[in-house]
Amino acid sequence: MKRKLGKKNIRLFVLFSFLVLLVIILFGYFIYQALTYDKTLYKVAANSFMYDSDNNYVLLEDDGELTQKWDKHYYLEVKEKKKDMGNDVVVYNDNDFIIYIYGTNYQVKTNGDVVYSNTKVEASRNGSPTFYKLDDRKYLIIGSSIQTDNKEIKTNNYLIIEIDKSGHALLLNNELNIKTLNTLVLKTGVFDFDVANERLIVNENMIDLKKISGSSNQYVEPVEEEEEDKDNNSSGNGGGSAGGAAGGGAGSVGTNTTITDKDNKINIIKSANLTSVVGYTSYIDVFYSVIDPKGEYTTVYILVEGANYNEKIILNKGNSKYRITDLKPNSEYSISFGYTYVSGDAEILMDEVVNVLKAKTSKITTKIAITKISGSNIYFTVNYDNNYAYETANVVAYSDGTRVGSIEVEKNLAVTSKGFGGVIHAGDSLGYEIVLKLENCYYNGVEVTSNVRSKFINK
Repeated sequence: MKRKLGKKNIRLFVLFSFLVLLVIILFGYFIYQALTYDKTLYKVAANSFMYDSDNNYVLLEDDGELTQKWDKHYYLEVKEKKKDMGNDVVVYNDNDFIIYIYGTNYQVKTNGDVVYSNTKVEASRNGSPTFYKLDDRKYLIIGSSIQTDNKEIKTNNYLIIEIDKSGHALLLNNELNIKTLNTLVLKTGVFDFDVANERLIVNENMIDLKKISGSSNQYVEPVEEEEEDKDNNSSGNGGGSAGGAAGGGAGSVGTNTTITDKDNKINIIKSANLTSVVGYTSYIDVFYSVIDPKGEYTTVYILVEGANYNEKIILNKGNSKYRITDLKPNSEYSISFGYTYVSGDAEILMDEVVNVLKAKTSKITTKIAITKISGSNIYFTVNYDNNYAYETANVVAYSDGTRVGSIEVEKNLAVTSKGFGGVIHAGDSLGYEIVLKLENCYYNGVEVTSNVRSKFINK
């Protein structure tokens, strides 16, 4: 006589079968990942510039190696230290006309064709502009000239664009690290990129980039509503207010408040927006827009907090740009944008911070290059970062750790493209390791620490 399984035993059997199936699927997934990642070891030259997985910029002082692991992330190894560079890596080197792209990417051509790659791509930055989709809501433009439609942001060579789910963009390259709060269109002269809508526009043709491997973008383009004509000659009801009422409350970032002027029958828009921030070596440019026809914003301001800075700055409502100066290079700052207004009901001064952005100043690009060693003479060239040019500085030479000579930099030559060339006479014969350093550096009358140096092995 056959024995029937109880309901409890059936449930346990089903659960056990499900767990076995899940283990098989997971095992197959890990086997697939282990077999399909790029196992090539790539050499990356010194002075190469890139961003890591957290969008921190990385400038190589020495040669490095880039490899992909089973998690599909690339890892950069320099002097036995590894850094997670993320799923896709874009490498720029000022001494090379090639932009190197590592990881899965889709080149989108102007005729709509798509070229897929999952290893390494080399793209010339001197040719016709090219366009790549790197990941969900992440793109790359390579071209000699890239700018926004309003020309507020201009750059060249390449630009990485990361879009958040609301359609705002983070713009990254070796010169820029900008978070924008308004929608924008990037132009190259060959094609336009409608960022928030993820559309590539070539002449009158539009390529929907969301269809290439999908998109998690939730941006919805606002629909402009036509105002109903309510003058005395119109049919229907007589005059009245349309749209939003004029009130004491202020709109949030990216939001406009519509006010109706009942006498002139026109719509007046009130808005206060922080549009973007651009970091340079010792300053950050803040771009903003204030439209306040009835003077309802009492003040518009920014709060700046960072390494050596903690200040509230009142902005001119009639301007659109403010430069925050005297900042430290290679440092992060928090910039809060807000306004004050008088509450219509209680006549209380209200203060509202509507957005907070992070901005980072650039690394100093000042360089020392040892050009020749002849006997005990060390020949060199110094090129200053024009945005952070030291008033005074000395080039100091060390031979196997011992100071052997120094010379003062001539600033007027160091800021030119040719640079300041000099020679240090070390006296005795030079040792194995020759190091030049910039020391006694003064900027804006204050002594600052410099990490600029160059090393030569005297074999």
